[in-house]
Amino acid sequence: MIIRPASSADGQEMLRLIEAHPARGNMSILYTRRPDAYQSYQTECPGAKIVVCTDNSGGLLAQIACLPRKLYVNSEIHSVGYVTGLHKADGAFINIIKMLKDEHFRSSAEQFFCSILDDNESVFNLFAKRGLFHAIYNYTTYLIHPAAVKHKRHKLQFRRARSEDATRLLDFYNNEGKRYSYFPVFSTKDDFSGLNVLDFYLLEDGAELIAAGALWDQRPFKQYVVVDYKGMYRLAAHCNPMLRALHYPPLPDVNTAANFAQISFLICRDGDHFLEQIMFGELATAGRGFDFLTIGSAAQDPFSNHLNSIRSLKFGSKICVCDYAENSLAPAGIIPRFECALL
Repeated sequence: MIIRPASSADGQEMLRLIEAHPARGNMSILYTRRPDAYQSYQTECPGAKIVVCTDNSGGLLAQIACLPRKLYVNSEIHSVGYVTGLHKADGAFINIIKMLKDEHFRSSAEQFFCSILDDNESVFNLFAKRGLFHAIYNYTTYLIHPAAVKHKRHKLQFRRARSEDATRLLDFYNNEGKRYSYFPVFSTKDDFSGLNVLDFYLLEDGAELIAAGALWDQRPFKQYVVVDYKGMYRLAAHCNPMLRALHYPPLPDVNTAANFAQISFLICRDGDHFLEQIMFGELATAGRGFDFLTIGSAAQDPFSNHLNSIRSLKFGSKICVCDYAENSLAPAGIIPRFECALL
């Protein structure tokens, strides 16, 4: 077996391996990267480190990626790597630990973390028993029909950002983002693929910017595709008009990319929770062209209380520190805010 850095020539084989392993459960979902998995990772994070394991004839047996980013942790900027995309061919005997520790996979990141769905408890236990992963937060992803979000009455001004707002937005995010651990650092308006200043929305009090957020459609490089429905979901998939009437997200057709956007980078002046609710309601209204909107929250984030009050489909996961490398970062009681679109 050969462990090596991935190349553009591996893109289709990587995609094949990803799509061979949908998430289990009554709603079998592919978190996929069509049309080319290698390019998808590079598009999402140009500094992506991707390692593959092949047999001696070049057949792909396993893959894993690390997406390094600059994040605020304990109010300071740190390089943190998100470990993702672990896929292994059925029946292949692979030393995943060796792949994690491979020199090609390592970067200058000060900490590595990953997210593991609660439905994948066996995977978590496998790595936790070996001392590789340590759960630090419980995280919930919410799929919300835009009409399920109640609009808060207010006298503030909500509008879509314009090109000339770019510098103002960067300053706002970097001033307010450091209030949270694991919130991304904004260095330019082009930091995030497929997202430009016109995808952001502003909440203003007169001339003062007091909240911001974005609607991020990642479907050109990353998709949710339902492979199969079982149990109650099989029945519900035939009742989308009723689901919409009840303000639940409609269930996508099988083998079709879901029509949704991420509510991303929601942040408010001074961490004001009431402003967050106002801004969230406005973003939901702006996103009514999508079947559903997605947002995530750690249990320790007070905003999760508001999200839990909204009718939604949701699934849980664990945010884990990857202890195969020395980790110099230990969040010191600051509210965590992981951007769901970057997980």
